[in-house]
Amino acid sequence: MPHAPTELAAQPPAAPQFLRELIRPAAELPAADVCLVGLPLDFGTVLEGGRAGAAGAADAVRRELRRYHKTYNLEHNVSLKALRIADAGNLDLRHADHARNHAEIREQLAQLLRQYPRVVVLGGSHDGTYSTVRGLFDATGGQPIGGINFDAHADVKDKPGLISSGTPFGKLLREGFLQGERFTEIGLHSNLNTLEDIEFLHQQQAHIVPLAHVQKDGMDLYAGRALSRATNAGPAFVSFDIDGCAEAFAPAVSAPSADGFTPRQAVEAAFLAGQYEAVRLFEVVEFNPHYDRDNQTARLCATIITAYLTGVASQLKSI
Repeated sequence: MPHAPTELAAQPPAAPQFLRELIRPAAELPAADVCLVGLPLDFGTVLEGGRAGAAGAADAVRRELRRYHKTYNLEHNVSLKALRIADAGNLDLRHADHARNHAEIREQLAQLLRQYPRVVVLGGSHDGTYSTVRGLFDATGGQPIGGINFDAHADVKDKPGLISSGTPFGKLLREGFLQGERFTEIGLHSNLNTLEDIEFLHQQQAHIVPLAHVQKDGMDLYAGRALSRATNAGPAFVSFDIDGCAEAFAPAVSAPSADGFTPRQAVEAAFLAGQYEAVRLFEVVEFNPHYDRDNQTARLCATIITAYLTGVASQLKSI
């Protein structure tokens, strides 16, 4: 007499191997550890005489995030498999009125930061930071914010009434959203900043780390100090302008420079930022995919974001 067929034991689902398996639309993941959002914005760069095209950055970075990166980090022996990553898509920033786009950024970022503990911004011209940080300010009770700008340029120009990629941190400091003594500029180039801008930062009690100091002493030293300052009295942001990296590593930026951070230094900074719970807002900005070579810069942006996510995962693991 033939035996009845036996049912196979249910197999547990395979553990996610790729980062793309962790990323879900925000509508499907109302609670998550991190939320991604894109800022298709480049008008602020054009206002400074820079190259248009950064509006396409978010989609290009997403493709690289989904294409290569795994859920295990060998260097730090950290698994990202338990990390919940929501993706809120790109903000609608097609208004003809530049100020209206910035009002939209502020409102939407505040909403996301009330919902999620951390938001990663895929940018976009650097003027977006003026409104992402104001969104963080609104979402966290209206107390001044701490932060770090990894950049070749200080972006503190005084241009009343103008929101451009050269003005975000100056406007935030002058208007009281950003606390000077908790703000650090890391990687400023020797001949890309004016004396007036540096004097303004000193007046605000902000901290300045020239690129040469990072190259001499290492990223960990200065990023660690800056993160401790930024987070010692409340929420903070980290804004990484990809044009702070040398053009050999990041050709597709709005304002390329021959000198700059190496990918190793950029990854170190991002990983450290992810380990600080108070860093609620992390940005990679000024990537311009129109000028990329074989997705080289897009891949670097995605690698920096993955390093931040690895830092978050390591911090969650230790709780």
